Formats: sequence, C-alpha cells, structure tokens
Amino acid sequence: MARALIDREGELAMLRGALSERPALVVLRGRRRIGKSFLLSVAVAGERVLSFQADEQDERGHLALFAREAARLLPTLAPLAFASWEDALRFVDAEARSAPLAVVLDEFQWLCEGQPALPSMLQRHWDRWQRDEVPIVMIVAGSALSFLEGLLGHGSPLHGRATFRPLLGPLDYRQARGFTSRHDPEYLLRRFAMLGGTPQYQAWAGDLSLAGILRERILVRGRPLYDDPLHLLRGGEGIRSPGSYLSVLWSIARGDTKFNEISSRTGLVGPSLANRLDRLQELAYVELRTPCVPGARARRGSYRIADPYVRFWFRYVFPNRSRLELGRVEEVASEIEADFDNHMGPVFESCCRAWVARYAPADVAGRVDEVGAWWSRDGRLEIDVVAHHTGRYTLLGSVTWATTVGGRECSELDTARDQLGANAARAQLALFARRGFTPQLRERAAREQLSLVSARDLFA
Repeated sequence: MARALIDREGELAMLRGALSERPALVVLRGRRRIGKSFLLSVAVAGERVLSFQADEQDERGHLALFAREAARLLPTLAPLAFASWEDALRFVDAEARSAPLAVVLDEFQWLCEGQPALPSMLQRHWDRWQRDEVPIVMIVAGSALSFLEGLLGHGSPLHGRATFRPLLGPLDYRQARGFTSRHDPEYLLRRFAMLGGTPQYQAWAGDLSLAGILRERILVRGRPLYDDPLHLLRGGEGIRSPGSYLSVLWSIARGDTKFNEISSRTGLVGPSLANRLDRLQELAYVELRTPCVPGARARRGSYRIADPYVRFWFRYVFPNRSRLELGRVEEVASEIEADFDNHMGPVFESCCRAWVARYAPADVAGRVDEVGAWWSRDGRLEIDVVAHHTGRYTLLGSVTWATTVGGRECSELDTARDQLGANAARAQLALFARRGFTPQLRERAAREQLSLVSARDLFA
C-alpha cells in the first residue's frame, strides 16, 4: 500500500503554490527523517522534474550523478556529462526555457561543500530566470538548518530571493496519530513517547501494539530504530568526533541539565562543550528550556533531549546495547515496560502544552502568545504548563501521569499563582491527568475557575 502524506497540508499547498507561480525559488529546511524528500515527491508528482539528492561525495561525483538524472529528461543517445556546476545550470536553463521544469536539489549543503561557489552560480541564473519569466521552480532542500539560514541571510548571494522558505518540523502528538489505526488515547500517547513526531520513525514502527513496536521494531538488531541515532551522528549529520556528541547526549539523558553538570560528566569544558551543545540544538536533538515569563526571556535554563524517540533511545536502548547484541530482547523489554511510566511524565507534559497552544477551546486558555513551563530560581516550585498573553499569565496547569488526580495538585497551583503575583491573579487553572479526577475535584471545578483535562480530552 502506498504511503500517505500525513498532516503536511500547509507545506504541500505552499509547494504547489510555487509550482503555479513560476519562476519560484524555494528553500525547504528540516532535519533528517522529517519527511522533506517524501513531501517533495508528492508535491512535484506529475510535473516535469529533475530531482537530485546529494551526499558526501566530491563535486566530480555529484556532477556525474546529476548528469545521469538529467539524462532522464531527454531521449538522447549520447550520455550527458557536465564539467562544472555552471555547465549543469546552463543545461537546466535551456530545458526550463523549452518547457516548464521543476528542479529539486536535496541535501544542498553537500553540494556546496564540494563547490562553495554554487550559491553564487545559482544566484546569477535565478536573476535571469526571474527577469525573463522562465517557467522554472528551483527547490533547494537540506537538513543543515544553520547553513540554509545563512544561505538566505544578509551577505549571501541568495539573500532576498527565496519565494518560499518553509521549515518542516516534527509532527505533534495529534498529527502523529495518523500513522496508526488505533484510537485509544493512552496507546497514542505512549506510542508518541516511544517514537516522537518524526514521520520516518512512525512509519518504521508500523501499526503494531506497543509491545510489538518495542520487541519487533526498536530492540532488534538490524531494524532502523535500533540504532538510528548512532547512524545519524556517525555518518548522516556531518558531525566530526561523534563520540563526544554521544557523551553529551548520554549525560543529558541521565539527568544532567546544567552546563556545569554536563561538563563535569563529559570532561568537555568551555567552548568545546558550548559548540557541541549548539550543534545538537541546531540538529533538534537538544533544546535549552527557559522559564516561560511574560514580556521577558529568563536567563536561567536547562538542557534536555528534545526528540521523544531520541530521549527514549538514550534512556533505554543505548545503556542496554550489550545485552541486546546478545539477543536478550525480552529481558530488556520487560525492564522498559516496568519503568515506562517514569519516562511518560515529561512527554505527557509536552503534549499538554501542545494542546494548550493549538487545540484548547477558547474558554480554557483564550489567546496565548507563548506556552511553556515555569520554575522558581531555587527550583522548589515548578508549573508544568504556563501560557501568557499581552504581559499577563492566562493559564497555569499541573500535569500528572497518574490514574486519578485529587485536590493536592490544585492546592499547589493556588500557591504557584500567589507566588507569581498580580500578573497571574486572573489566570485560569488547569489540571491534566491520564484518566480522570475525583468526584470532589469535579465539584470544585464546577464552582471555580478550574479546567480538568484528561488524556482523552487531548484528542477530542
């Protein structure tokens, strides 16, 4: 059965819009496995297209492969060959002037590593295509986010020339349910905690039970989900010295959230550690969380692994690889299942924040400028879900991956609201729980400014 495109309607419409507004220059950004290539294949289906995906070869190798792809456009007897990218772009120019053409240059950063002048060459041709209204769509895509941002920045040859510049991110917990036929909210949340919102990971898992995903897709040697973080860090992300990056991720996975804590465990100091953390943030493996404060950005922050699958992998797969290499899958799987509720807490919190930001009814959160979490400087007080609008807190929420929630969490929210002061005085309070709430709490919610949200409500 053909794979379907799931919850990318906006990006697909943008790309198809570019195809109808030629000439157009599109720069599509997104980390690996996020679905860029598949989205592009759907967008250009039925078009006259020249599509090329680069890798770590040198310029000569790229040109040879590009010539082979270009030859598919022409029923020519003589094989094509390009001596330079200027030759290749002249070929593209001639073909686009003869008939409408879409060109896809995927993983563009590798092409530029082989030929740093390629953006300047492309700029010269683009300016002529735009001047002459040539019916071409040039789509540049890649996973090196900072490189592509620089490609569009001031001083770059392509600055100000991109017609569309979409950033493809991971799916959220509700969008990711499109990869399974199952509807149970707990299954969907646990599946998301294992696989995250990366489309390729969801597709690799199939429509199995949680036990099946764990035992047949993640913990088995030879399956992509068994070692994809290692594969990407060692070869797919252009990282030098991947061992040090693994050490940083392993440190964060073990609970080191401060720069000094990570430095102490890994032995990396100063710029050496800072550069690795910056690179991991660029690749969306790590995020720096700061307290959500109206009108200001708090200086204090903590690091955590951003992607749920990568967090799951470093918590459960990476430290157990020796046993898994010996085939002791059931032993490891049983241990994971016994501990999995401890892993669910942070994931459930992030899903609740996504619900407030995107799906909550207006009577719960109203308008929001930002949704996040908040914690006091001394770490004694933490609010799992915080939303604010026009300088005031609009919602404060407590999240518990527990079967039933009672009044203690509500009292803690009252205390937190008091500590935040006047800016939080009118904030809506919300309690999030896996299944439900005590009758007494439901009675209180009916009387007061209190919202009760279960896992089922997150998907309603």
